[in-house]
Amino acid sequence: MKCLGTVIGLVLLVVALCGEISDARCEYFWHLTDTHMQSDYKKGSDPAKGCYDGKGKAGLFGDYNCRAPFAVEESALAQIPKLRPSECKDKAPLFVLWTGDAGARRFGKFSREVIEWEMRNITVELQRLQKQLGGVPVYPVIGNHDSYPQHQFPGSDYWVYDVAAELWAPLLPTDALVTLKRGGYYSVLVAPRLRLLVLNTVIYYHSNNVTKDAPTTDPGGQIAWMRAQLANASAAGEAVYIASHIPPGMTLDPFHTRFIKPFLDGMRGYHSIIRGSFWGHIHLDMFQLLGDARAGSTDFHVAHLAATLGIKTGKNPSFRRYLTDTAKAYAIQDWTTFYMDLPAANKAGKITWKQLYSARKLYGIADATPASMLKLVNSMRKNTTLFNSLWKNQKGGAPVGACVESCRKIQLCRIQYPYPDAYNKCVA
Repeated sequence: MKCLGTVIGLVLLVVALCGEISDARCEYFWHLTDTHMQSDYKKGSDPAKGCYDGKGKAGLFGDYNCRAPFAVEESALAQIPKLRPSECKDKAPLFVLWTGDAGARRFGKFSREVIEWEMRNITVELQRLQKQLGGVPVYPVIGNHDSYPQHQFPGSDYWVYDVAAELWAPLLPTDALVTLKRGGYYSVLVAPRLRLLVLNTVIYYHSNNVTKDAPTTDPGGQIAWMRAQLANASAAGEAVYIASHIPPGMTLDPFHTRFIKPFLDGMRGYHSIIRGSFWGHIHLDMFQLLGDARAGSTDFHVAHLAATLGIKTGKNPSFRRYLTDTAKAYAIQDWTTFYMDLPAANKAGKITWKQLYSARKLYGIADATPASMLKLVNSMRKNTTLFNSLWKNQKGGAPVGACVESCRKIQLCRIQYPYPDAYNKCVA
């Protein structure tokens, strides 16, 4: 009888993990971020000299101490159309997200001309991907490296917003271009009853000195705009996805502290319709719980942090695919990260993209909804093996150091408590 119970338990687990979605309800979309391609990359150059000068061990497809050559970006974009999820059979994706940061130094220097060239290049590449996918929408985001000087963005009226509105005009509806040009943000209905809010969170970045001492905690009025958009979406019965570059909360490279609470408060009361948010910037494959994820609260949503297509600081290039269910108001059911093993690619002389993990299978969760992810975080506090499943994959399968005791505590506090006061209490 004990064996029979074990078998039944395993069957139930398999059913839960399969999370079957009928083909009619199944949808998916792609998320790429932080491309940072290095236009001056030179094989055989010296990584200590930026991989464009001298003689050294810089490989054909990159070095862990440098940005990636364009061959990596081109390979990834060519591979995406071939990676359709089996659950959705022959469906095209709903859309593609690119959450910012095309910018990379050229011969060790930044300039406005370099940034404009990089932005034009990523736009051309995204349009090529759009064509390969049969014309599906592509939604781009401004990153902190998409400017000169770096990181310095006002709340409104800036040359980067003008350039973005010009370059992305073929990708976006006219009304989206109005707010993009004004402040780097926009709203678009991407599917029936599904709205995407693209935000410009670089204006809150701790390295942005333009807004550092602004007389308001809502420079450019974006938080008020976001809250109005959420109110309108709620009234219209729409689910909402949010996409931006720099995630809020107590991350490794965060907002100015003064902006964290006002920004998060702008979502308060609407997390039930926010079915997920999607970010880049920190170059790590992670997730967060944004809002109030204390025990008993449901006013939070899951933030998905994709890693980088770039390489620098010891990371393998990677990108993500998300699986959603229209019958569950576009709640995220699973995500899958694909990666390129850099040393193997350099050795073989060719790039191979592989699945790094499926969240549902890796973590043993039924879906990626807020309730499931909060339960997962609580389990990770007690289960070191489960936590290590998260930790080991944060650099796209590249080697990572150990994270034990106090390190694990800090990481899980960062995931669960984005408000500074709650985070500080958690780590104390």
